[in-house]
Amino acid sequence: MTPADRRWLQAAAGAAGLIVGLAACHAAPSTSDELIARQKALDPPQLWLAQVLGEGGKVKGSVFICADGGMREAFTRARAEVNGQPCVDATSPRIKPNGWRLRCTAHGRSFSVSSVTVGDLQQDFLVDFALTEQVYFGGDDAPTPQSVRQIRRFRHVGACPLGWRIGDQARPGRRPHSAV
Repeated sequence: MTPADRRWLQAAAGAAGLIVGLAACHAAPSTSDELIARQKALDPPQLWLAQVLGEGGKVKGSVFICADGGMREAFTRARAEVNGQPCVDATSPRIKPNGWRLRCTAHGRSFSVSSVTVGDLQQDFLVDFALTEQVYFGGDDAPTPQSVRQIRRFRHVGACPLGWRIGDQARPGRRPHSAV
């Protein structure tokens, strides 16, 4: 798994942990347990296997993620980073039924970001994510535009294991890492 893949998976898990953490901060200790129990009853956390696919569909990296509905939605709305810097939206996202696209900027350069999702969002789906640098005035001495494409597969495994919380994640065969 590349560092960019790891950062993406950690960011998705961190977002869910932040939501759960904020709910707990605004409630008394006994109330926070009640809020978490209600949330689990309304939107039970589920275990997902997230895989980064390489050439020919070969798995390059895998991680199990305990996710609720909000986090599962984030799986299809990944954001871009360029050399560790977030790519800041320059346009509003153009949403399509199976994806989205927008332009963003990082390191003073403009990029196009797109994502297309295919499959069953409740069980097994692929996300095809692309980031392409926009070069408006090319020439013989112009740098080659940077471009990255990654395909991620998400498969529903079942209920999260006992003791796992929303946002927890683990590589296959390893103990979970808490996002909170």
